[in-house]
Amino acid sequence: PPDTASGEQGKEGTQQDVIGPLYSLDTFIVNLSDPTGSRFLRATMDLELQNETLNQEMEKRLPQIRDMILMTLPSRRFQEIQSTEGKVALRNELTEKLNSLLKKKAITNIYFTEFVVQ
Repeated sequence: PPDTASGEQGKEGTQQDVIGPLYSLDTFIVNLSDPTGSRFLRATMDLELQNETLNQEMEKRLPQIRDMILMTLPSRRFQEIQSTEGKVALRNELTEKLNSLLKKKAITNIYFTEFVVQ
């Protein structure tokens, strides 16, 4: 008899489950835009790309990518990024801004691999 568990697995392998190539960025440490100026954000992220051929464009644009991130992160206040919704909004804003730098809208997702506020 056919194994129903393996049949179910075959259905789950949708395109949404497939992660594209990842481009890892160095850690960012920035001051947050809080009135006291005493809060810091330490964030590390991986950028998911449409395909491997975009790695070269990412390398060429790395200074612009880092600059865009460094201009965006410090504009946030602690209250804005402490919730899941705030982190999702930040991810969406970064994706939109970074894709505006790239010719092919290369970034399909951003994964925070570290997100610490002190």
